[in-house]
Amino acid sequence: MKKILSVTAIVLVALMTVTACAPKTVEEDRHTFKLGGLKGPTSMGLAPLVSDALEGKEAFDVEFDLVASPEEIVPKIVRGDCELAALPANLASTLYNKTEGGIVTLAINTLGVLDIVENGHTVHALSDLSGRTLYASGEGAVPEYVIRLLLERSGIDPDRDVTIEWMAEHGAIVAQLLAEPGAVGLLPQPFVTVAMKKNAELRLALDLNDDWIRLVPEAGLVMGVLVAQKETVEQHPEAVDAFLKRYREAIQFTNDHPGETSLMVEALDVFDAKISEAAIPYCNIHYADGDAMKQQLKGFLELLSSMNPQAIGGNMPADDFYYRAK
Repeated sequence: MKKILSVTAIVLVALMTVTACAPKTVEEDRHTFKLGGLKGPTSMGLAPLVSDALEGKEAFDVEFDLVASPEEIVPKIVRGDCELAALPANLASTLYNKTEGGIVTLAINTLGVLDIVENGHTVHALSDLSGRTLYASGEGAVPEYVIRLLLERSGIDPDRDVTIEWMAEHGAIVAQLLAEPGAVGLLPQPFVTVAMKKNAELRLALDLNDDWIRLVPEAGLVMGVLVAQKETVEQHPEAVDAFLKRYREAIQFTNDHPGETSLMVEALDVFDAKISEAAIPYCNIHYADGDAMKQQLKGFLELLSSMNPQAIGGNMPADDFYYRAK
C-alpha cells in the first residue's frame, strides 16, 4: 500500500510540475485595456479598433469609456482608472507633469482640426481677417495659441487688428454664424461640418492646418495623442505593441472608409454617422509613433511652452514621455 501511495504521490508531483511550467494559453495572456476617449476626432480613429475588440476579434479586450470633455477624463487618468486615453496633446504633457512621469505618449492620432468658417464669401486668406470680428472658443487653450500665432506670422496683430470674441462653447459660435450674415468663426471639426449642414450659406473659408504648415514649419500642429499609464506599458508591453499595430491600421481604415467608420462612430456614441462621414476627410486623423511622433510632438510642445508654459503643465516632458516599442 505504501508503495502504491508513493507512486501516486510522485505522479501527482510530476503533473503539478508540468502544469506549473506549461506555457500560458492565448486566453490567459489577453489583456483588457481600460480605454478613455472624448467625443470628437480623437476618438473617431479608434472606432474600428474598439468595435472589433468589443466583438472579441482582437488579441486584447477593451473597456471603452467615452466622456464629453477633457475635464472628465483627467481624474480617471490620475487615479489610474483609465489605462489608455485619446486626448489633446498639451493635456498629455500636463498629465505627465501632474503624475510626475506616470504618463507615456504612445502615438499621435490627430493633426490640425481648426478651420475658419464664414457666413459669406470674403475671407480667402488670414489677411482678410484684419478689421473683422472673429467668434471663437478655447480662450487660454490651444485654439487661442494657434490663431494668435498664425495671425502674428501673417503680419496681423491679434490684439489690435482683429476683434476676437471668445465664447463658452462651439455651439454658441455655430448659432452666431447662423444668425449673422458675414459672421466669421473659428471652429474645430466636426463642428464645422455640423454648422455647414445647418446652413448652406456657411463655407469652410480656411483650413488652418494648411496655414500652419506654411507659416510654422518648425513644428507640427499636433492636436490629439494616445497616452498610457507608464505602469501599463511596463507590465504589458506586448499587448501595448499589439494595440498600436491595430491602431495604425484602424486610422488608415477610418481615412479610407469614412462611410463604414461613421457607422461605428455612431454606434459608440462618439458622433452622428452622417456628420462623421462628411467630417472625417477634414479631421486630419493621422497616425505617427516612435521618432516621427517625438519630433512632431516635442516641437509643438516647445512652441506652446514659449507662449505660455502653463499650457503644457509648466515644464517640457523628459524623453521617457515619448514611447518607443522595444
